[in-house]
Amino acid sequence: YGKQWYQRRVRVPVTVKKLNWSQIPMRSINKTTFWAKTRETELENADLFKQINSQFAQKQVKESAAAIAMPKKKVKELKVIDPKMSQNLGILLNANLKSYTFEEIRTAILKCDDSEGSLSPAVLESMLRYLPSAEEMGNLRQLKGEYDELCPPEQFAFVLSNIPRIEPRLQAMVFRKKFEEELKELTPDIANVMAACEEIRYSEKFAKTLELILLIGNYMNSGSRNASTYGFKLNFLTKLQNTKTQDNRTNMLHFLAEVLETKYPQWVNFKDDMKTVEKARRVCDDQLSKQLRGMKKSLGNLKKELDFHKTPESLDDQFGTRMSAFLVVAEDQYSKLDTAYQSMGKYATELISYYGEDPKKTNIEDFFSDIITFCNDFETARAENTKIKEAKKREEKQKEMKEAEKMKREKEKEMSKGYGKILDDQGDGEGLLEDMMVALKTGTAYRERPVRTKQKRDVKGRRSNTGLTPKKSDGDALNDILSSTPTSNTRTRSRGNTNSSSKASEALQRVRAL
Repeated sequence: YGKQWYQRRVRVPVTVKKLNWSQIPMRSINKTTFWAKTRETELENADLFKQINSQFAQKQVKESAAAIAMPKKKVKELKVIDPKMSQNLGILLNANLKSYTFEEIRTAILKCDDSEGSLSPAVLESMLRYLPSAEEMGNLRQLKGEYDELCPPEQFAFVLSNIPRIEPRLQAMVFRKKFEEELKELTPDIANVMAACEEIRYSEKFAKTLELILLIGNYMNSGSRNASTYGFKLNFLTKLQNTKTQDNRTNMLHFLAEVLETKYPQWVNFKDDMKTVEKARRVCDDQLSKQLRGMKKSLGNLKKELDFHKTPESLDDQFGTRMSAFLVVAEDQYSKLDTAYQSMGKYATELISYYGEDPKKTNIEDFFSDIITFCNDFETARAENTKIKEAKKREEKQKEMKEAEKMKREKEKEMSKGYGKILDDQGDGEGLLEDMMVALKTGTAYRERPVRTKQKRDVKGRRSNTGLTPKKSDGDALNDILSSTPTSNTRTRSRGNTNSSSKASEALQRVRAL
């Protein structure tokens, strides 16, 4: 494709770091690919290579004189176990047991001493998993004279092969350590399931809520095949939200929450009666049963194994003593745990049957899950109802404020129209109001106050009625103005006819009303 393919050896004066790329094989390159058109050799430059040598040269590790003088250790070859098992045992030794000698590990196993962190259940299980087969163990025991020639994983396997009945010993030690952990785990799980069964069965609030749902359902199903129902499966509770209201904004759960809040508030907090149901629904009955069966089987195996350890193999061998004491305690604890588990199963069966369902077809975990899901969904609906009410109140308040503002504007508009009507609705009596104001300002609407004179008395000594004339009120003055015919220098008006006087009187009445 116009590109010369060549192979040449490039001499690099120093050791540089390598670029870990993935090569594209030549068969994948054709004339349409980018790599067929490259001309990288045209970019060769002595200064470029010099910079690469200086910036990407690998650091040289100088060996000490002692290291140079010491001959390299010969790698020992595997003689018995396969490479994969050897690798796994090597990882176990380097990761978890590197601070212990093989003899210390052997002694800890013989004494059944798992108190040390190095012999945790995980380490013991790893030993069991990577333990050579019985045949390989026998072959290793024959290499006693060649121990120093074995690699570390095979040396470790050789030490383990010399412990009598190593595999059942390790199994018993793993069981003893895990038994305590499982006991602490299973006991509260069983107790939670039993408590949850009682909470559901004896909750009056929950029972009344179910009755209300049954009433609503029979009413809504009237005339259908589901009418006149005596009861329903409790998994229906998780489907209440599928029934929407007419406006599709809420559902049956919102309606149920509203009814309980307003009409039956003493039942609305039925979730408070079910404090352990949430924990109980996480318990798997199948897993519980499996763990108990495993414990029973391990106790049986341990009991059989102790028959082989009635006489210790050595002074360090304490398997029989320690495991016998453990077996007595473990059997008693297992018996109590198994009794509690049987009671738990009875509680669960009775609860499912109490609600008319088949215990063989209804799983207790699903039963708890349906109920707690309903409780959580119900509380969500309650919270949403509260938000809806608050939003509705805000909307109504805003509506009232708008209505009040509208009424205020309409009232002001009506008042302004009334004033305009009084001022404009005068017909032939145009300028009447102006004449009234002029008369009041100039004083012509008032008569002059008479001079006070001494009242005369009659022959009987009584005062006569002649005296001061009382000052007219503003209303009287206005009457005088309206009854007279005032003149104006700026306008000429005609008030001679009866129609004009009538309109003037009506205007006066409106002025007085204002």
